[in-house]
Amino acid sequence: MRRKVAAWIVCLAVILLLTLSATDYSQTANLLLISIRVALIAALSILIVRERWKYRHDPQGPGVKQDAGDTILRRVRRWYYDEK
Repeated sequence: MRRKVAAWIVCLAVILLLTLSATDYSQTANLLLISIRVALIAALSILIVRERWKYRHDPQGPGVKQDAGDTILRRVRRWYYDEK
């Protein structure tokens, strides 16, 4: 039930964003979407640099503990490459 509700919310949000392009608010919507995209790219870049900085001396990293940033990056990578 929750998945259906979430799917409908996403669908309606996309339709709302698409309809904004036909209104006077198209430039505002465009700026908002660009800002969200830049923020996501910046957040993922910070997480990647943080992880690489942690493993800069030991590429295998067996003695380094995992933290929330590591698990987030692994989840994103598994989702992007469709790994299980």
